[in-house]
Amino acid sequence: MFNPDSMPRFHITRSALLLAVVLGVSGHLSAQAPPAGEDIRGPKSLVAIPQENKPPVAFWSGIAGAVLVTAIAAILWNKRSRRLRQHSPPKIALAALADLESSRGTITAEAFANRAAHVVRQYVADCFGVAAPRRTTEEFLQALTQADAPCLIGESDRLRVFLKACDLAKFAGSHLDTARRGALLQAARGFIAATTPIPHSKAVPS
Repeated sequence: MFNPDSMPRFHITRSALLLAVVLGVSGHLSAQAPPAGEDIRGPKSLVAIPQENKPPVAFWSGIAGAVLVTAIAAILWNKRSRRLRQHSPPKIALAALADLESSRGTITAEAFANRAAHVVRQYVADCFGVAAPRRTTEEFLQALTQADAPCLIGESDRLRVFLKACDLAKFAGSHLDTARRGALLQAARGFIAATTPIPHSKAVPS
């Protein structure tokens, strides 16, 4: 027999079930919907592909040219150094005096006297080991007395006269005409010839 009291509970239960289905479907759809910020997106900027910074050809050409010039200069300098080492100190000094003589009419008295004194001092330094690039004339002559070279002591007076004459032209403004310049060159050559070490000759077996 039909019970009227059960009718309201049936309607409430069905309504609750329908409401639950609607809420479940809407929740599922809202969970799958994309965010608003990702739904409408503008165009992306182009990605720039980095390129290698390769030096220009002129850069490498300049480096190669500089290396080539440096190598050639080094080779020439080594050849010149070997050629100079093959000559003895007297030959080097006499060649320098010959070069000075060729230009004695075109340079000042001070420059001439300075170069002449430098040639003789350099000869003594190279030949006898008396290095005195910054010593005064008196200091240089004093150093010669301590050198183990009797020929230098024997020619010390000639060297003193020569260096004093050069000092007068360098520091006192003494005038050096053509004749005096020639006399200085002759004195320098005479000093070098008198002090050039004589090479020891080999004994010839009898």
